[in-house]
Amino acid sequence: MREPFSWEEFQALVTELLHVAPSQVTPEAVFITDLGVDSLRLVDILLKLEELGVEISPDLAWEIQTVGDAYRYTSARLREAGAPPHQQRSGSGDPRIP
Repeated sequence: MREPFSWEEFQALVTELLHVAPSQVTPEAVFITDLGVDSLRLVDILLKLEELGVEISPDLAWEIQTVGDAYRYTSARLREAGAPPHQQRSGSGDPRIP
């Protein structure tokens, strides 16, 4: 199990997976319209997150619209999975993400 991501780590992961510029990966960026994610690329993202210990049901996957949604969900799931409190980060590292 891994500790929750910082915003910068999550942004770098999404940038790498989607082969887009880091400047495009903002909390407000919509996967489908802003980042050009189709269903196959979405599955790739979900598989990568599962490798990191975060499972996202297919039903929930369609509710995650923005990079910020995905970051908040991923961070919450990792915290729920039991990262010791001293490893949990408060905040996201990005003031726009609660």
